[in-house]
Amino acid sequence: MKPTYLITAFFALAGLSCSDQDQDMPQMEEAPVSKEFSVSTPTNDVTFSYTDESSFVSRLSSYGYKTPVQLNLNRTASKSGYNSVYGFNIPADRQVTGFKWNSGDEQTTDWRPQGITGFQWGGRRFLLTTWYGIGPAQIPGVENKHKGVRVSLVDITDMNNIKYRHILLVQDKNNRFYKEDSAYTQLGEFGPVRIHAGGVAYHNQKIYVASTGLGVRVFDLNKIIEVSGDASKNRLGKESDGTLKAFNYRYILPQTGFYDIDGASPYSCIALGEGTASEKRFWTGQYITSSDGRTPKVYGFPVNAQGEITQNPLPEVIQPKDNETGNNGPVYNMQGVYRKGTTTLMAVTGKSKYQGSTARLVRYYDGAANGGRYRWPHGAEDLYYEQNTGYLWNLTEYETSKYGSDNRCVFAVRYADYD
Repeated sequence: MKPTYLITAFFALAGLSCSDQDQDMPQMEEAPVSKEFSVSTPTNDVTFSYTDESSFVSRLSSYGYKTPVQLNLNRTASKSGYNSVYGFNIPADRQVTGFKWNSGDEQTTDWRPQGITGFQWGGRRFLLTTWYGIGPAQIPGVENKHKGVRVSLVDITDMNNIKYRHILLVQDKNNRFYKEDSAYTQLGEFGPVRIHAGGVAYHNQKIYVASTGLGVRVFDLNKIIEVSGDASKNRLGKESDGTLKAFNYRYILPQTGFYDIDGASPYSCIALGEGTASEKRFWTGQYITSSDGRTPKVYGFPVNAQGEITQNPLPEVIQPKDNETGNNGPVYNMQGVYRKGTTTLMAVTGKSKYQGSTARLVRYYDGAANGGRYRWPHGAEDLYYEQNTGYLWNLTEYETSKYGSDNRCVFAVRYADYD
């Protein structure tokens, strides 16, 4: 393992502006808000360090590496019915495209989808989502949390022929996060990545997964590894004969490093967006409830062309506001975030039910007295902005049995309709 690099970042924000806002129902808009607001946020002292684990990944090089375009995508998704799942309440004129998983993935109680991002590779267009393993704390009687996190690589080059594949995330068995678990047979070399994986971002051929109490975990998409089958679906790691097993998944993606960030947790979601000077930043949001006693914030970490989080320019911190009746206060229950310039979009949950959904999309302009709300599908999670199309992507999480009908879908709207 290479040395850990320690960086101290001082967060400061001042002199930002905002513009108009909308209500829950897009047909009923409030009057525009002036763009002349300014806001000053107290300085924040946040430290972060990066630990390079590429030596662990190199130990697996003899098995060969694959990239997204080299994988066998063995599952089929469908556009049909994506906009009729439980709690999908976006007005018809704002619906763009989307899909549902295959029936097994719509129904499974073993996994729930959380994060979403996307990229182009080899002339093909992909989405990538994270799923976390379910335990009895989420669904009584389900014991799947020991498997950690899987990601779904989805080829959306042709939306009439959507193919995808699940890939298991793994980490060095010798790092400080690994813990023994009797629920499965742990072999050598690598273990599961047991986190919530509430968000994921893509940059420079790597994905960056939000790790709630830690910060950000990094995975190189050039380092996907094909492993051997496991009929028992119960073995993970390197067998004594040298074969690799991964609960019968065909591919694994090993962790290449992680950012340990102190002072901005919880890291509940993440997206690649822009700062006030149009520079690239990873934006992380905090899922905090109103009973927690803290004010949820959005943090912007500068990222360079190589995909490294830096302190030049300085990171930013935002305290966005909601517009709940009688309380133009913090944005609680934040599940997804995307920020561009002085505009922040957030997917939030746990609000009053409207057309079958307790989720909203909140839009906040820096310095505004409050945010604007749009109705949004039930179970909404992470956000991803696709620059080439101008689409804002989101996904919903719940299994069919929860409401007696399908809820899980992946969908896109036009960012311009909410900007």
